[in-house]
Parts: sequence; C-alpha cells; structure tokens
Amino acid sequence: MRQNRLQDPDTLGDKIFKMIFPFTVGTVAGQLFKNLWEDRTSGKRAAGDTAAAENAQQQGFVTSIVFAALSAALGAVISELSVRGSNALVTRRHNRRNGK
Repeated sequence: MRQNRLQDPDTLGDKIFKMIFPFTVGTVAGQLFKNLWEDRTSGKRAAGDTAAAENAQQQGFVTSIVFAALSAALGAVISELSVRGSNALVTRRHNRRNGK
C-alpha cells in the first residue's frame, strides 16, 4: 500500500479537486436548468372548469416526466464533461510540474 501511495502522482489537493469540481459544476448546471424550466413552464397554467383543471393536471404529469428525462440527460452529459475536464486539468498540471 505504501508503494502504491508513493507512485500515485495525485496530491491530496488534486484528489479533492477531482471530487469537488464535477460536483459543483453539476449542481450549478442542475439549478440553472431547473430555474430555466420553471420560468418557461410557469406561465402555462389553465384555470376554469373541471375539464380544464384535469387537462392542466395531465399536462403537469407529462411535463414532469419530460423534465425528469431532460434533467437526467443533462446531468449525465455535464457530469461526464466535468470529470474529463478536471482530469485534464490535473494531468496538465502534472505535465508542467514534471517538465513535459
């Protein structure tokens, strides 16, 4: 175990960065998407008789499913890109430090 630790080029700061950066980017992107979605869909509420209320409820259900699917897809893409980006930044830092 000691040998593995000594051969690992990542410092504690590198490991923390590789964990925190994707989490932060994903959280910010998720909140931005949620706020954008709520701004776009909040004005589409129907009021009036029971048929209109039932229609609004059905649209709300479909809208929720569409939001969940798009949010998951966006989260997967953002997560993958931020992990790759953080790994690339750490690798670039290692290359500069080693003079490559």
